[in-house]
Amino acid sequence: MNHTHYINSTLKNGSHYGKGCFASPMKELNEQTVLVENSRENKNDSYRQKTKYDDRADRYYSTYDLSILLQNSDSYLEGKLDTNDDADCYSFFYSQKNFYEKMGLGTEVTIRLENIPQGCNYDLIVYDMQGNQVGIAKDNGDGSKELTLPDWNESDHYTIKVENHGGGNVDTETPYRIRITEERYQKQEKADGGQEYTDEMERLHKEQYNSLPEDERYTGAKSVEELLDKKASGELLDMREEAYLKIFANLHDYERASAQSRIRNMLFPKMEEALGNAGIHVHGKEFIIEMDIYGKIIITGDLSDEEKQKAAGVLEEQFADELWDCHMQASDYTTAEFNRINAYKELSSFLRKSTGGQYSWKDISVDGNGKISGLPQKMCQLLNSQESNGRYEQLRDDILMLYDYGRVYGMDKFSDYKVRYEAA
Repeated sequence: MNHTHYINSTLKNGSHYGKGCFASPMKELNEQTVLVENSRENKNDSYRQKTKYDDRADRYYSTYDLSILLQNSDSYLEGKLDTNDDADCYSFFYSQKNFYEKMGLGTEVTIRLENIPQGCNYDLIVYDMQGNQVGIAKDNGDGSKELTLPDWNESDHYTIKVENHGGGNVDTETPYRIRITEERYQKQEKADGGQEYTDEMERLHKEQYNSLPEDERYTGAKSVEELLDKKASGELLDMREEAYLKIFANLHDYERASAQSRIRNMLFPKMEEALGNAGIHVHGKEFIIEMDIYGKIIITGDLSDEEKQKAAGVLEEQFADELWDCHMQASDYTTAEFNRINAYKELSSFLRKSTGGQYSWKDISVDGNGKISGLPQKMCQLLNSQESNGRYEQLRDDILMLYDYGRVYGMDKFSDYKVRYEAA
């Protein structure tokens, strides 16, 4: 299966009914923008998870990516790492690149990680749209880290990832900041026409590896694929192995391996403990956890009927979201598939909670102009408004994307979707 990851918008591969980003008419684009990561409403632990941000100055503003920060040098994003194992992923689409290249201009885009909490060590890593690592921010010596994106052809879509370095403690209260700036220069033609993109990337990775301190440099015989398999099997990698993967591993492959490791080393032990606290002892027993797209869990296997029912209730209440997230991150879905499945789940959950289960996807209609109907009047007004808040703009985009897909392929695959875990 071919994995081409478009990270700037959930609608990149389909019909785009709205703008990539919406700004209220009250806001000038060249004004300072302060984006605030809202991890409670928008998960961004994976580069494939769509994320919108709150603008501190203008609540009508929302965006899928960080390109808005280029409009003003004083603009920045604030985010927090919620746990020691948390990772924050942000999309950055540098749309101006192709225009500058036609004018014979080169660009230096600098991404800077500032305000790293005292006593903490965070990494900022950048990947291209295929998931290849193209930059690791270096320490400036003043508590910040930064990198300049390589001015290579073929790359204008990026994922910016912020994560904890080396497993130390994070500060869950103090936000870090990301700034993005650009400088333009007259490009000089190289005598040899320049190296290929892949050659440039290989050279960069070798430089990064050689610059590592000796105690962080992996010298083992295992390949990248073997190290990823080791991680996915639940074995813990040492510091050198992790540093090696951070340089050479594809982001998509690394996230899948990390999710599989998380399932074995963290999720299942927590579930077993929670079930034990509820008087359900599953150690040494084989059972199957099956969850539908609405979060309803059914358990089969070596448990009594009473235990199955009780265990399902415990897991639904405490682990439904985590079971879903791990499943999606460990999957081999394309970005388009990932976005559609998640969109249907989020929309279904929203309608159940907001309407008490009275409305579902089957009630939604969309006309030729993209106007949504079939839901409560006030909800439709918010969904169709060009000045709706970020939450309703996201729901609108999801509805239009799914409706466009459903007209051609139908929606049965989403309503019948099941997540399955086998435990022993």
